[in-house]
Amino acid sequence: MTDHETGAPLGNAGWAAIIKTGQLGQFALLCLGIWLHAADTMLVATAMPAAVAEIGGDRLVSWTLSLYLLGSILSGSAAALTASALGLRRAFVLAALTYTAGCVVSALAPDMIVMLAGRFAQGVGGGLLVALAYVAIQRLFPKDMWPRLIALMSAIWGASAFCGPLIGGFFADLGLWRWGFWVFAGQALLLAVMVPAFMRPSRGVAAPGQRFPVIRLALLSLAVLSVATAGIYVTPAVSLPLVAAGGLFFYLFLRRDGSRTTNKMFPTRAFDIRTVLGAGFIANLALGTAAMSFTVYGPFLLNRIHGISALEAGYIIAAESVAWSTTAIAFAGVGAAGERLVMRSGALLIVLAIAMLGPVMAEGPVWAILIMSIAQGAGFGLLWGFLIRRVVATAPVPERDSASAAMPTTQQIAFALGAALAGIIANTTGFADSGNRATMQNVAMWVFVAFVPLAALGAAAAWRVAGPKRAAEGEGQPLAGQAAP
Repeated sequence: MTDHETGAPLGNAGWAAIIKTGQLGQFALLCLGIWLHAADTMLVATAMPAAVAEIGGDRLVSWTLSLYLLGSILSGSAAALTASALGLRRAFVLAALTYTAGCVVSALAPDMIVMLAGRFAQGVGGGLLVALAYVAIQRLFPKDMWPRLIALMSAIWGASAFCGPLIGGFFADLGLWRWGFWVFAGQALLLAVMVPAFMRPSRGVAAPGQRFPVIRLALLSLAVLSVATAGIYVTPAVSLPLVAAGGLFFYLFLRRDGSRTTNKMFPTRAFDIRTVLGAGFIANLALGTAAMSFTVYGPFLLNRIHGISALEAGYIIAAESVAWSTTAIAFAGVGAAGERLVMRSGALLIVLAIAMLGPVMAEGPVWAILIMSIAQGAGFGLLWGFLIRRVVATAPVPERDSASAAMPTTQQIAFALGAALAGIIANTTGFADSGNRATMQNVAMWVFVAFVPLAALGAAAAWRVAGPKRAAEGEGQPLAGQAAP
């Protein structure tokens, strides 16, 4: 018997069924695409201090993540249209080659400007690979296998959090940080070569009635880039207008998206604090933005203040991702009554971690920084899955698909904005102008403490979402997931 949509054999949905389909090679390719995107952030976070020491560009450090995330947001939004227009196999090859090109540019970068061009291309390719992987699951495999396949893909995110710092730190400590990019370029090129051999071809057909949201994505890009630019030119006369412009562009994006009746990127009343759905989006955006300082500046501060090696710093940062994944799995089965307590505990834990990271990063000890890294990740692990479920459950039925897809997109936007805002605070407090320990301690304090009010806003919004007992309404609802940064 076969699935009427995919043509793949049905039957037992156990783990052995993946092998019996004869499509294990296809699934391995999807996992490789997930790995390239997921490990990239930890690789670069670990290797970037060594890269900056060679090519300079301290002021632009936050852009290495902001532009990568921006590229991921843009390409992820275009994934369904790309797969429809080119066919899944050609779309995968295009994504892998784009990622390869970005890695090559980054590996050859003589200065930070060239590095940023490479990082943006990596983001475009990596974001497209991940989005296409989820499209491929629905197209290539029978429905009864989807939960296990997605669980396996989620495990790749946890593995990347462990292996990314190992690769980046290994090459950085040897003074060969460029080889980290070459290693990932080779893997992406291998993916591009293997896709035609193992992935079943599908014909590209333009999707009727669907148009790529060029103007909306342009407004969203301008919002992120305005705030990111403000992090470079940190005089009040320049920074403040750019931040205000970023807020205006984001407002215009939401207005334009909200005025559409079809092909919406966000559900109706997203970010309206008066609704549970809107509070969920606010919690997602505020907490995600507030937590990004640790990923962007943690490796630098651990090295410059505490003398931690690139590899050791990478694993302290990676502890957040590991804690996120393990906590989410451990508490996934709590009942409706326990869910409310778990969500609120997670929100409070995130605020506590952000508030404490400032003083412990500035003064130590290092083991306390590790504990705060674990606490921040555990907080998101407790909160994230239930937050998505409640947001989707409270969305109007016709908009539940867009609500489910928009939550991970909002998380990516939050990470990009958080990296940009952290750059403003870090450069304002002297990160790019001085390498002495006292200045770095001042940077460490403010780059975390400044985000405490935003984290508190996000926690308050999360408490509002946790308040109504609507958990059962979303039971069994298949939702999109997202791993830690």
